[in-house]
Amino acid sequence: MTHLNDTMPTNLLATHRKYAHLTKEERVMIATLKSQGLSNRAIGRQLGVNHQTINNELNRGTVRQLRRQKSNGKIYEYSYYIYSYEAGQATYLEHHRHSGRRRLYYSSKQFLRLADQLMLGEFDDHHYSPQAVIYKARDLMNDGTLIPKSVVTLYQWINEGVLRTSNLDLFEKPKRKHHRTHPQAKRCLGPNIAQRPQTADQRSEIGHWELDTVQGQKNGNDSVVLVMTDRLSRVNITSKIAGKTAHAVNQFFINLRQKMGTDAYYRIFKTITSDNGSEFSELTQVHDHVFYADPYSPWERGSNEINNRFLRKEITKGEAINNYSSAQIIATNDWMNHYPRAMFNGHSSMDIYRKAFYQEISQLHQPIINWSVLFI
Repeated sequence: MTHLNDTMPTNLLATHRKYAHLTKEERVMIATLKSQGLSNRAIGRQLGVNHQTINNELNRGTVRQLRRQKSNGKIYEYSYYIYSYEAGQATYLEHHRHSGRRRLYYSSKQFLRLADQLMLGEFDDHHYSPQAVIYKARDLMNDGTLIPKSVVTLYQWINEGVLRTSNLDLFEKPKRKHHRTHPQAKRCLGPNIAQRPQTADQRSEIGHWELDTVQGQKNGNDSVVLVMTDRLSRVNITSKIAGKTAHAVNQFFINLRQKMGTDAYYRIFKTITSDNGSEFSELTQVHDHVFYADPYSPWERGSNEINNRFLRKEITKGEAINNYSSAQIIATNDWMNHYPRAMFNGHSSMDIYRKAFYQEISQLHQPIINWSVLFI
C-alpha cells in the first residue's frame, strides 16, 4: 500500500490556519484523502483541523451521482454518493454570501428615496452633500434606526449603485484639484495677513470676515456677487453689486455703515481679509482693519472659498449674474446659512453665529445690534 506522504506534498499537509475557514485547496486535499479511504479523524489530523469540521464539509459537498449499466438489452441505473470539492466550495460561497447582518438599505427604502431627492435637488431644488443628507434625514424621519450612523456607509451605497445618485452627481467629489504653482510675483495691496490679530487667526470670536467676489460673465458689463464669510461661524453675507470694481465694493461698505451706524459697523466687522484682486485695492478707505492674503494663496481664505463653491451650486459658472435677482441671491444665501454642517455636528452656521453673537453681547454688556439687516 502506498503511504500517504508519498502521494501528497509535505508542504500541503497540516497547513490550516487556526480559526480560518477551509480554503479551496484544502477541499481538494479532503477529496483526495477521502478517495484513499482515510477516516474523518485521519483527514483532520493531516490538515490540522477537528474531525467534526471534516464531517461538516463532507455533508456540505457530498453529491448524488448516477451510474448506468446495460445488461441483456436493458439499462440499469445505480445511484451513489461522493464528495466533490467543487460542490463544497460552491455551497460555502453561497452560504457566505448570505451570512452576516442584513444590509441596512434593505429596510431603509424611505431613507434611500429621501437621500436621492436631497442629493439630486428634487426635494427643495437644492443639492445636499451625503453628510448633510444624514443630518437632514434626522430632522425629517421619525425612525432614526433607518438612517446610517456614518457618512462612510452612505458613500459606500453610492459606490455600490444602491441609490440613483452617482459620484458624478455629487458637487464636490469629482472636482477636487491640486494647487497649481504660480512662480510669477504679485504685489500685496496692503497690510499682510501675517499682521492680522491673533483672535482672527484662532477663530476664537465672531466678527473676522473673509471677502471675495463671484463672477458670472467676464465681459465687464455684468454684475458680481460680493461674498463675506465669518471665520468662526462660517455664516455668509452676499450682495449683488454693480461690477467687479473698487468703487462698487466700497459703495457696498459705505451703504452698510450708514445703515448700521459706525459703532455697530465696527463691532460686527472687526477685521476683513481679502485677496489681492483689483476690486479690493481701495478697501482701506472704507474700513480701518483690512488685511490681504498672500498672492495666489486662496487657502488663506479657505472658509470663503468653500462658501463660494456652495454659491456655485445655484449660480452656474459662466452664466450672467444679471440673470439672477437680488431676491434669488438672498434666498440662496439663507439656504447656505441654514445648511447642516458636519463641523458643527449638524448645526448650521446661523445657529453658531447667533449663539456667539448673543454671548458676546451679554459678556461685554453692549447694546443690542439689529444684525439681521446683514442678511436681507
